[in-house]
This record gives sequence, structure tokens and C-alpha cells, in this order.
Amino acid sequence: MKERKKERKKMRQKFFDSSFSLFFSSSFNIYIHTHTHAHVYMMPKLKAVFFDLDDTLVPTSVYDVRAYADVKASVITWVGKIQLDVDKLVADFKEKFVKAPWDPEYKTDVFTWRSRVWEHALKLQDVENAEEVGLKCQKCFDDNRMGTFPLYDCVKDLTEYIKSKGLETCIITNGHHRVQRDKLEACKAYTLFENIIVGGEEVLAGRKEKPDGSIFVKACKYAGCLPSEAIHVGDSLGADIQGGINAGLLATVFINVKARDMSTIQPMPTYTIKHITELKEIIDKLLVV
Repeated sequence: MKERKKERKKMRQKFFDSSFSLFFSSSFNIYIHTHTHAHVYMMPKLKAVFFDLDDTLVPTSVYDVRAYADVKASVITWVGKIQLDVDKLVADFKEKFVKAPWDPEYKTDVFTWRSRVWEHALKLQDVENAEEVGLKCQKCFDDNRMGTFPLYDCVKDLTEYIKSKGLETCIITNGHHRVQRDKLEACKAYTLFENIIVGGEEVLAGRKEKPDGSIFVKACKYAGCLPSEAIHVGDSLGADIQGGINAGLLATVFINVKARDMSTIQPMPTYTIKHITELKEIIDKLLVV
């Protein structure tokens, strides 16, 4: 009897050791042992791909540079004989803008708010008609940026590829609701994405935007999947990568548009790519289970 017990114990240990080895192999199976029984759980399969908008699906920063250049070229004709330092003007605008890009209380419309930021920057150089010129500056910027605001050329092909794999998609973008909706319209995102969540609209409704996990959970409901079955792709470590981690997503993909040193960044994404064109390879890896 004792010999039989010893033999059974050896067999259980042997089975455990082999399964433990499998756990750390390339397989995605997880083996959990309860006494003499082995239960096999499959890692969640990829079912949805979520995207940020700015500098992920559309090169917003590039269009911003173009729009600021247009303002610099145009503003000279609006200020009369004043010797305006246009580089300082834009720098002063950005310094104030970055602290409050729109009215945090939503009492002033975003166009007027930003026109006043231009007005502030103009007054620092003693422009007398600063209010009038500030309005012109903001209109010039908006017209230039929104006039030509296409998605990356590869996005249409990428979304078709994702759909061919049976996966759902969703855009999750932070920012002022009016500004982001205008961008989505300008780049025709609605023609490729059925599910779109704007962080500013969540805030207005008393909810939170990225990096709060709740906005990703909402995207999962749209996509009909669990957080552990979705990945998020974006260029912001603080909003996109941290948000995906907070929500418990299957993986996060960081688009390193600024070529940052990845050995020093936090939080650490699951994957890092230089451009969205590299995403197909990651999707294929995650679909192989």
C-alpha cells in the first residue's frame, strides 16, 4: 500500500513538472492544478483593437506645425507697422495654451477661449488691436489645420485588415468635445470607425477620460468583449498606455513618434512601434493562440 502511494505521488509530481514547463513555453495555455486534477484555461484571444486619434491615426502634430506657420505668415499683415516677433508670439501663445487649452468650466466656447490666448500673446508685444487680431489668428489656425486633416494613408487598409480578422475597433480620444468631433469629421474617421468615444463628452457627463479605466470598459461594451480581449494603441504614455494598464487590457501598444529612449520610460507598454503600419505584425502574434 505504501509503495502504491509513493508511486502515485511520483506520477503527480511528474505531471506537475511537465505542465509547469508548458506554462513557461510559447503556449498561451495556463495549467492550474487542484490536488490530482489539472484544469486548462486558455489565455483570452484578441477580439478588439482600440485606437487613440491624434498622432496615432492622424499626424496632428504635423498639421499643427503647418497651421502655426500660416499664422506667422499672416499676422504680420494684421498688426500694422509694429515689428512683431512671430516666433515669440507663437511661443507665448503655446505657454498659456498648454496650461488651459479650453475653459475648464465650459462657460466660454473653445474658439473664443483660444482667440483670447492669442490676444494675450499679442498684448505682450503691445499690439493695439490685439482682440481683433487674436480672432483672426485663431480662425487662420483652425482653417489651415481643419482644411486638410486626413488620416494616415495606411489607416484604411489597416482597418480593413483588422475587420477581415473578425476584430472590432474603437477610437478613444481625449480632448474638448467640440474640437475632437471637428477633427473626426475633418479626417472622415466616421467612414472607417463605427465606435468612437470622446473623452470630453465623458467629462461633461460626469465621467472620466483616459487614463481612467472606465472609458476603456465602455469601449469594451461597444466592441462586445472583455478588457482582457482588447488592446489599445496610442502615442501617450500617461493617457494611452497607463489607461490600458488601468483597465486590465490584453496589451498596450506605444507609438514612439518622438523616438524616446525606451529604457527610461514609464509606464512600460507591452509593445513599442515607430508607426502604425507596424501594428499588423502585433495583431498576428496575438491571434496565434
